[in-house]
Order: sequence, then C-alpha cells, then structure tokens
Amino acid sequence: MLLQLFSLPVFVLLKYGYLALFIWSILEGEIGLMLTGWLASMGEVFSFDKAYLVAIAGAFIGDNAVYLFGRLFERRAMEWLERSSWKKERILAWFRRWGAGLIVFERFIYGTHIPALLTIGLSGYPYLKFLLFDIIGILLWAATFLSIGYHFGQQAINLVLFIQKNFVLVLFVGLLFFTIVYALRSQDDDEGDPQ
Repeated sequence: MLLQLFSLPVFVLLKYGYLALFIWSILEGEIGLMLTGWLASMGEVFSFDKAYLVAIAGAFIGDNAVYLFGRLFERRAMEWLERSSWKKERILAWFRRWGAGLIVFERFIYGTHIPALLTIGLSGYPYLKFLLFDIIGILLWAATFLSIGYHFGQQAINLVLFIQKNFVLVLFVGLLFFTIVYALRSQDDDEGDPQ
C-alpha cells in the first residue's frame, strides 16, 4: 500500500536522494521526512543523521525566506494572505495567545506553515527572536517526523494522512478525551475533599 500511494515520491527520493529531501524540506514536507526515515530504516539511500541535517538546512532556508518575504514585501504578502483571510485571522489569534510557542509548533499544524510565517514576518516580530524559536521548532519537527518514519513506517504515514484529512474530527475527539479526563479528575477531587 505504501509504495502504491507514494510511488512517485519514493522514486524521487531514491533517485535524487538528499537533494530531493533538501528541496522537500524547504517546501515543508512531513510526508517526505517520514518516507526518508522509512527508507533509512531499510538501509536505502539515506542515513538518519545525514537526513536529519539536510532536513534542518532545507527547513531553515525555507522558513527564513518566507518570514523575510513577509517582512520585506509587506504589500505582496498581505495580498497573498487576503486570499486565505480565515487562516490569517486564526494565526493572528494564535500568535496573540501563544506568541513564541506558535513559532515553535506551527510546523505541526497542517496547512498553516506559510501563512504563519508570513503573518509573523508582517507583525514586526524581532528577527533574532524568530530565529531562535524557529530553530527549536525545526529541530523538533525534523527529529519527530524522521523518527516516526524510521520506527513506524507505513502505519505512521497512514495515520498522518488520516489526521490531515480529518483534522476537525481528530481535534474534536482530542477535546472530548481531555474534557472527560478533566471531568473525572474534578469528580475525584470533589470526592476526596472532606465537607
């Protein structure tokens, strides 16, 4: 199943190796990282350590290019963001609420990477602070998705595809789970308190 669904990306990774991974990492590429991890686990083309460094380099260049585009070409960036204004508004709300945490974890939220970086660039957020938190995010992102592919292969890729296609459902189930856990803990705390 994995080779049928991802035959072209796997072919590109096998043929062009680290160059393909580098370009894919510039563009985002969780699936590319997981496929690379999976190939590395089978001893095909990649080693985990080199793939990790190449993914970091590509993501660093891509993130900085998008952030700086938002900072330096404000009018064009605003025009692009207006095409998906709901994303821009959501990202601004998240940025106000979580600040630097958004920079670290935006890579893990499907479909928000480029709008988030453009919005952060437009906001006037200091570049050196952005750089610090972005590097932390990139290190976590590359390690996470390469490791998932390396250790869990096809099952992990199927799960990520399901989550990306059903993000609202997964979010709802997650919130429901945490609400139930919170309610049970509150109930236990109430029972343990003497009146």
